Amino acid sequence: MPAEERVSPVGSVSGEVRLHRVGAADGWTPLGGFFPNAVLYDWGAVVAALLARKGLNYAVGGMYVEFENVAAGSAAVTPPPFGRGPGEGVAYYNALADSPDRDYLRVPLVAAAVDTTDPVRYPGGNRVTFFAQTAGLAGVHGRPFTEAARSTVFGAALAAFVDPADPTRDVVFSRFYLPASGQQPKTSGGQVGIEWRLTFL
Repeated sequence: MPAEERVSPVGSVSGEVRLHRVGAADGWTPLGGFFPNAVLYDWGAVVAALLARKGLNYAVGGMYVEFENVAAGSAAVTPPPFGRGPGEGVAYYNALADSPDRDYLRVPLVAAAVDTTDPVRYPGGNRVTFFAQTAGLAGVHGRPFTEAARSTVFGAALAAFVDPADPTRDVVFSRFYLPASGQQPKTSGGQVGIEWRLTFL
């Protein structure tokens, strides 16, 4: 049998993200539909470490919620261009330390669930959904995350928290950015929730 016939077909991973308004009175309320994400090449490092039993700290531990403190009356935030390769993961978020108005929240998951897109082909499940929400009054690099600062959520990332105490060691699985119509300002009466689905085929 030729070698190419002995190799299993390569699978794929894709993701999609939806924002929610999170309030004490009404819980999680979806804010529109799902947006596609970009899965970084570093996703392989996460999965390889888990398969090699390097430790459950390589599992997805939470999300980054990227925000900008916009000027009064300013237009929507313009997301940065980015790709899937080296430098597009945690290095990008570390570099936000030099930004005068952009920062990110590093927040833990509040829930995760596994289900299936096809119970016949994937009876054990092939889709995982993660949930997280904004928290705190400042980003990792110290920029305020408040209504008064006009903090606007415009992007997010899904990450493995290899060392919970050291953000520089995180491994970013995927990133996404919101169009102008979907960006969400911080309000005093609630938080921004993120629902992130990954599907493996």
